[in-house]
Amino acid sequence: MGLLAAGVYFLLPSGSLEQDLLYDAIGASAVVAIVLGVRIRRPERPVPWLLLAAGQASFVIGDLLFVYFDHTGERPFPSLADAFYLAGYPIIVVGLFLFIRRRLGGGDRSGLLDAAILTTSAGVLTWTFLMQPALVGQDMDPLSLAISGAYPLADLVLIGVTLGLLVTPGARTTSFRLLITSLVLMLVADQIYALQSLSDTYQSGSPLDLLWLLAYLTVGSAALHPSMRTLSEAHPVNVTWLGPVRLLFLTAAMLTGPILMTVGREGTDTGLWVIAGGSALLSVLVLARLAGLVGTLARDVEQRRALEERLSHQAYHDSLTGLANRRLFVERVASALDGRHTPGGLAVLFLDLDDFKTVNDEMGHAAGDALLAAVAERLATACRETDLAARLGGDEFGVLVTKLQDASEARPVADRIHAVLSSPVEIAGRMVPVGVSLGVAVDSAETRTADDLLGAADMAMYRAKSAGKGSVQTAPLDIRTSDHGPGRAGVRRSRPAPTARLDEGYQPT
Repeated sequence: MGLLAAGVYFLLPSGSLEQDLLYDAIGASAVVAIVLGVRIRRPERPVPWLLLAAGQASFVIGDLLFVYFDHTGERPFPSLADAFYLAGYPIIVVGLFLFIRRRLGGGDRSGLLDAAILTTSAGVLTWTFLMQPALVGQDMDPLSLAISGAYPLADLVLIGVTLGLLVTPGARTTSFRLLITSLVLMLVADQIYALQSLSDTYQSGSPLDLLWLLAYLTVGSAALHPSMRTLSEAHPVNVTWLGPVRLLFLTAAMLTGPILMTVGREGTDTGLWVIAGGSALLSVLVLARLAGLVGTLARDVEQRRALEERLSHQAYHDSLTGLANRRLFVERVASALDGRHTPGGLAVLFLDLDDFKTVNDEMGHAAGDALLAAVAERLATACRETDLAARLGGDEFGVLVTKLQDASEARPVADRIHAVLSSPVEIAGRMVPVGVSLGVAVDSAETRTADDLLGAADMAMYRAKSAGKGSVQTAPLDIRTSDHGPGRAGVRRSRPAPTARLDEGYQPT
């Protein structure tokens, strides 16, 4: 309907009252569309949209006043129409700024620096080609001079927030694209109108008016589209033109001042100072952008290092108890064996909780996990600083005991740990008894691999199970297990027959 009305607009006599009123009706339709969009779509944050409607309404009122003055034979400058025209810009700017702030959330704000760089470059160009010819050397009173300069300045601020909205993160929805299109159309039309005003060639009803009409229609369509609800929400969506295109624009912005001075566009001393000041500001902004980039890279490196450390910890530690896992335990045992000077300096304790399956069956797996965590905490407390405690899987735990003076020191360490673990644990208001079968294996001259030592400790633990559970058994010093059948997780050992354990009431987990 808006496009049809725009077509009718150009069929009416140029400069007629009917044409001017139709123009203002199309502009007013944008205001109505935004208000209806807010009412129908009910965005979580309607204030930015209502500000856009207020800004558009200010433009429409300015147009109506301009039409009134034009058709009554008066064309005062400045007039009340200029007041409404200029008032619309800051209202729209505030609305767009709220969009930017909401869309950024706690995200990267480097896009705002890029927008500031591009806006500064646009400011230098605006002064050189629009403001300086219109203001410098003109015979105008101070108020007229101020109003004349206010228009390009208002456009410049609007350019800045439009670029800020364009280069900062956020979802690129249909509503977003329509809003950006509206802003670009209005800004392009304003710049063309300013250039035509310098040469006094603008005429009402010219094709230039189509850009303003389309700007009205697209902003109204943006408010009516269902995606308008998410326009003021933060989304982790990267800007799509962060690569060569953005670099090209920023490079062109940096070269604006030097190019203008080279081709002799400085015009006056004032123009020279503006170009020099703009170039200096661009340099400061670029340095700030580089500092932000360095900071971002440093944060990325730190986050990557933290992620690697976290992944490494997860790869070598049990998620439930926080103890070392079987992989780390086997590696540490192997490393200790490789670094030993004489046999008898280290031992492995293999622990298994008695009747753990009963706890799971009667109280649930959450209680079982709580029991495992409590046992792990006790085990870590009972170990010396030089020892390594690990959860080997299920209800099995291991301890690597190092820096022993001789083999006889291993058994007292095992007895102490066994005593610490064997007291009841309170779970869900209930005291749960803890039974631990513990096997001890000390390295000897016959020990060649970590599997030898772990297998010997495991067999000693099963001997403790066979002896009635809740006891400590020590493997013979000369035991080797490499020739026995494969055990769990790479440990090779022999064990009592499963039927014998079942006859004794043992239930494997």
